[in-house]
Amino acid sequence: MTMEKKEKETVALLSLSHFFCHVAILTYPAILILIKDKFHVDYETLGTVAGIYLFLFGAGSLPVGFIADKIKKKHILRVYLAGMAFFSFTAAASANFYFFSLSIILMGLIGSIYHPVGLSMMSFIGSDKLRAFAIHGIAGTLGVALSAGFAGILGYFLGYTFPYLILGIIFTSLFILSYIFKLQIDAGETASAAAKNKTIEKPAPVSAVKGFVKEFFHLNLVLIFIAEFLNGFVFQGVFSFLPAYVGTELKNYIFFHNQAAAAGGFFVTLALIVGVFFQYNSTRITKNYKSNRAFAFLVLASGIFLLISGFTHNILLFISVLAFSAFNFSLNPISNLMISQNAHEKYRATAYGVFFFSGFGIGSVAAPIGGIIAQKFALHWIFAMFGIVLLASFAISSAIKEGKYR
Repeated sequence: MTMEKKEKETVALLSLSHFFCHVAILTYPAILILIKDKFHVDYETLGTVAGIYLFLFGAGSLPVGFIADKIKKKHILRVYLAGMAFFSFTAAASANFYFFSLSIILMGLIGSIYHPVGLSMMSFIGSDKLRAFAIHGIAGTLGVALSAGFAGILGYFLGYTFPYLILGIIFTSLFILSYIFKLQIDAGETASAAAKNKTIEKPAPVSAVKGFVKEFFHLNLVLIFIAEFLNGFVFQGVFSFLPAYVGTELKNYIFFHNQAAAAGGFFVTLALIVGVFFQYNSTRITKNYKSNRAFAFLVLASGIFLLISGFTHNILLFISVLAFSAFNFSLNPISNLMISQNAHEKYRATAYGVFFFSGFGIGSVAAPIGGIIAQKFALHWIFAMFGIVLLASFAISSAIKEGKYR
């Protein structure tokens, strides 16, 4: 079924917002080496800052999810775009590490708005929902893939503040675009409009809570949340230090000569672009195989190759990172689809909020833990540890059944 104009404009704006959300959040780890050298701080301090802003990036999605089920999501989306523009500019204008860190932390807080709001709006696309999710998911993955190259290369040649100046301009443009495009109205907003001329008897608070718990929490959804916590823990830990790890190991390869930041950005970008192609193919997998089984397999494969990357060097390290990226990013559209299959329609934004909080809120402790490991032992031990965590996630994922809302 062909999308209507309103749906196409909604998917376009949300995909761009998703793309630059990940670019903005992952610009910090991409220029980690530049920040370390500029401000003379250690990995433990840098990891702590990453842990705080990544925690807020995930934790903020929980209350936002509840709020977005009650009011118009497009208004909340505009708050996100305006806030990201403002704090990108303050990061670019920073003169010391404390002001810079505060801007990054507040950017993480404002960035938490996007996923519960954006994914909920996407879930109400009526025409070709799977294709819409695929486009949106690939946009996010491209943001992750290109963030390392975008920030690493721009930061190396033009300074650590320049990537944030560009981001400020882009988010300002998207904010203006949100008023030009006519965005899709979700089912909740339609129902609210239809209910204006009706008198609805509201249940008592206790009954409402019991009804929510009964409809929202069931074993499948809880298992998905646990698996997402472990997967998000790994994702944040890995991508907080992957550019630094790969850049340090491959800083003299090809045309790089002791340029760790630029090399890290280049090689990680290549690896994540591979992830984009595999992510697109994962949408085909769900047409032929059950989403829960495909999800479990991809978690297992990701864990194996991440574990290998912790004990290899040079070209073997790069190959293992390529394989990890291919399998790990294939999880994204499948996990989003599984939420829509397991969460009741009226609690969809809440479900995406809890889902994102599980991975990016609770999972944010991975960054400071990784920083401590890197400081006291070595960078490569971070990746070995996270590989083991993904194997634990596989055990949880294997217990997930088919979704109840298909």
